[in-house]
Amino acid sequence: MLIKGNYLIIISGPSGVGKSTITSKLLASSKNLDFSVSYTTREKRPSELNNDHYVFISRREFEDLINKNAFLEYEEVHGNYYGTPLKPIEDSLKFRHSILLDIDVKGAYNIINTNHFDSISFFIRPPSIETLKDRLTDRGDMKTDQIEKRIIEAKNEIMKSIHFDHLIVNDNFDDCYSEIERILSSM
Repeated sequence: MLIKGNYLIIISGPSGVGKSTITSKLLASSKNLDFSVSYTTREKRPSELNNDHYVFISRREFEDLINKNAFLEYEEVHGNYYGTPLKPIEDSLKFRHSILLDIDVKGAYNIINTNHFDSISFFIRPPSIETLKDRLTDRGDMKTDQIEKRIIEAKNEIMKSIHFDHLIVNDNFDDCYSEIERILSSM
């Protein structure tokens, strides 16, 4: 798939809704799409690779980058910093590529409301809170109290979905992905 260049393509939604699976498939099927690797201060999960899913850095290093205005946006989420570095985005745009961001709702909201780039935003929503809770539980990487916090936050995040260009329910992954692909192809 060829995607119109020079866009920020924002994929957002609650934790566990399928954002990473969507972004992986988009990247595999698109020729001119670069992935924005976020920086974070959280601990690396066993399945993650540094500089692939995230750039894992210390809190002090992150705060130094904040002071240097190195982020398009950043937020503190669940006690850790997450940020979108600006330089890789600027570098990709020089080559007329679009940039894919798999980003939390707070960060996406900040970009949608303050950015200087053309963007298209997708809010991925679970079919129900119960389904989301099952998905988070099935991942097996969080304790029960962490899942409960994510569910409370998901309810608040879903209320912010009205600020996004497109709201897509991920009840069936293939249908969800096809809808995103259709929208991106028509840009």
